[in-house]
Amino acid sequence: MKKKQYFITNDPSIEFTSEEGFSNLVIDDYTVFYHKDLVCTHSRNIVTQKSILSEVEVQKQNCTIAILGFAIDPYRPEATNQEIADTLVKCQSKTDFFKSLEVLTGKYAIFYVSKEYKILMTDFFSERQLYYWKRTDYYYISSSDKLILDTLQLTPEISPEKKVLINATLFLNINEHWLLSEEDWDDRIKKLIPNHYLDVQKNEIERLPIFVSNQLDEKEVLATFKTYLQNVMEAITLRYTSIYFPITAGYDSRLLLAASIQWKDKMKYYIFNSGKTYVLRDVKIAKKIAKKFTLDFEEIKVSEMSPGFKKEFASHFIVPRFLSKTRNIAWFKEHVNTPTVNISGGGGNLKGVYDEAKFSTIEDLIKEIEYDNLPIHKKAIEKWLVEAKPYAKRYNIQLNDLFFQELRMGKWASKMYHEADITPVDYYSPLNCRQIMYMAFLNIPATRRHKPDSFLFKTLTEDMLPGATKIPFNPKTWRDYVKSVIPYQHIKKQVRLLRYGNKL
Repeated sequence: MKKKQYFITNDPSIEFTSEEGFSNLVIDDYTVFYHKDLVCTHSRNIVTQKSILSEVEVQKQNCTIAILGFAIDPYRPEATNQEIADTLVKCQSKTDFFKSLEVLTGKYAIFYVSKEYKILMTDFFSERQLYYWKRTDYYYISSSDKLILDTLQLTPEISPEKKVLINATLFLNINEHWLLSEEDWDDRIKKLIPNHYLDVQKNEIERLPIFVSNQLDEKEVLATFKTYLQNVMEAITLRYTSIYFPITAGYDSRLLLAASIQWKDKMKYYIFNSGKTYVLRDVKIAKKIAKKFTLDFEEIKVSEMSPGFKKEFASHFIVPRFLSKTRNIAWFKEHVNTPTVNISGGGGNLKGVYDEAKFSTIEDLIKEIEYDNLPIHKKAIEKWLVEAKPYAKRYNIQLNDLFFQELRMGKWASKMYHEADITPVDYYSPLNCRQIMYMAFLNIPATRRHKPDSFLFKTLTEDMLPGATKIPFNPKTWRDYVKSVIPYQHIKKQVRLLRYGNKL
């Protein structure tokens, strides 16, 4: 995939041409190639002062920033990408840089270069991906692992244990091809996991420090969340003239709807209807919400993907996924022709997806996330736990929260964000911000965040949009009632094999 992608390297033999839709930016010994449909914003700060020993001016600081994608300052919603880059480039140290980034949201990869550091990182959810491979003296870095292979004219190298997973129907349809480590399909290429940064100068990967206080009271956290969400919605309306906003029966959707209500005339509220049981439940609730709050709303019935779309889609990935929700991307590709942002959720672990108690052993963790107990998964989880536990202890972050942020958002959710790059639509979650997420993790007990009470979601939603919580969240369907009267947990895998066994 080239559309909306970037490629960064210090290999002088690599070239992308304007005929391919690429421009380039040279930063020290690296070249940043970026596609015409991907915004690249750069800023350079050179401070000079007179030497103490003479009148000769000397260079005090030389720092360059490149932002690939868009960044939003939630406390300055009117700030442009350029203004944000100009602020970041003035950071006097790596610590200042990380602290400034913590408050930002957006969908971006960023390259920060000073005399001491060459640092790359992504937004908190890795919505703008970053893959990297260091071969001999050269780094090859891109938002697309397929683009790295295609550029170097290499065929994929995929281990036998991964090849088994490619053809495992449940790993596609249930786990959605989500590998539990920094590795993806090609054995040589790694992915930078969210909450980490890559320093190509020192050849190091490190987790980011956390600057949010753990001594905030609940009212302060709620007030900050409210201001943050509403300012982000304002910023989006200032950046985009085309905004698609899905409505479901879930908590994320309701919270973000409440934050957007002041600008509802600028939003295109909708729901994709694939005809599936839980989607039909969402459609019913979405219609109630739209009627109650007089929203510009459309129910979009999606059809099967065409052979032409499937062929083009498959060509962009090492291992393409064809899921029910891939039809949503096909619809966007056919019907949307201008730069558009599509609002996504991303608040899964604010309301609780995984049980913290299940993170005490590798076996329990794998069972909790509904994976087969295979060596490839156990090895990945063991490595993650060894590295994550000291960090979680240092900052008092629950392992289930950290796992969701790093591996689920970074390796699962980001796939869909990346796949949508073949369209003019950017999937983006307003909850994609280190500051507000850690503010919740560190200052609001899990019992006040998680279902069934979901205090954080319901309180904020009702504050911004009175009456919004009166409409049920995720009401039970007939399938839920059937599951409650049969030993579903014991036969779940067999049921899924019957459902997906003949589908690849």
